Amino acid sequence: MQWIVFKWLLLILSAGLISSATATTWGQEEVEDPFIAGATCKVSSPASYGSYIYHWPSKYDQVFWPYTDGHGIWYCEQSGFISFMPDFATLKDADKAAIQSYLNQQAQTTLNNQQRLERLEAINALRSFDQDHRNLLLRVYARWQQDLGDFAQARAYRKLAFQAIKRRLDGQLTEAQRLEYLYLAGVYAQYFSQTEASQQYIEQLTQATKTLSDEELAGYAEYLIALSAETRFITPQGKLDPELPQQE
Repeated sequence: MQWIVFKWLLLILSAGLISSATATTWGQEEVEDPFIAGATCKVSSPASYGSYIYHWPSKYDQVFWPYTDGHGIWYCEQSGFISFMPDFATLKDADKAAIQSYLNQQAQTTLNNQQRLERLEAINALRSFDQDHRNLLLRVYARWQQDLGDFAQARAYRKLAFQAIKRRLDGQLTEAQRLEYLYLAGVYAQYFSQTEASQQYIEQLTQATKTLSDEELAGYAEYLIALSAETRFITPQGKLDPELPQQE
C-alpha cells in the first residue's frame, strides 16, 4: 500500500478523523504541465471524501480512491502527459526524456477511459517507481479493467501482481507491507482457485498480527483480519466483488 494511503487508513481506523459522509466531491484547479514551460493542466482536485472509500469493493485489491476515480486521472491536453493524481508530483526529471520521446509519437487528442488507461500504463512503464508501487499499479489497472468489463485483462494484471507478491513475501518486508501482501496473497490465491494456499496465507496473516512490534499497525491489522473473513466468498476467476451472505 502506498505510504500516504496507509497513513490515511491508520488515521481513519484509529481516530475517525475523516468525515462519515457518503459521497466524494471534486473541485477544479490548474497545475503546471511538466513538459511545456508556462502551460497548465486543468484537473480535478478532491473537495471532500469519507472513510467509506476504504470499504468500497476495490478494497479486495487494496487499492483506493482516488486511484479508482476518473477524476483522479490527471491529463495535460497540451503535452499529452497523463498520471494518476497521487503520482503526478513525484515525476522525476530523469524520466522526462523517455516520456517526451513517447509523447512525441502520440496524437494530441481527447482520450476516452480505455485510451487514458493505455497511455497511463505506457507512461508509468517509463517512470522510476519501486517494485511495490509497480505492484500497486498492477492492482489499480486490474480494478479499472474489471470496472470496464474486461475480466480477462483484469485477471492478467492480478496474476502478475500475485506472482510479484509471492516473490516479495520470500524476502525482507516492513511489517505493514507484509500484512498487506499476506492479505492480498490470500485473496489472489482464492481468486485463482488455490483454496488451500489462500487459507495458509490468511493463517500467516493472523499469526503476523499477533507479533506486531509497531503498535500503530494494530488498527490496520484489525481491518485486514476482518476483511480476510470475506475471502472464502470470492468467486474464482470472475469479478472480484464477493457476494456476502445476508446478515440476519
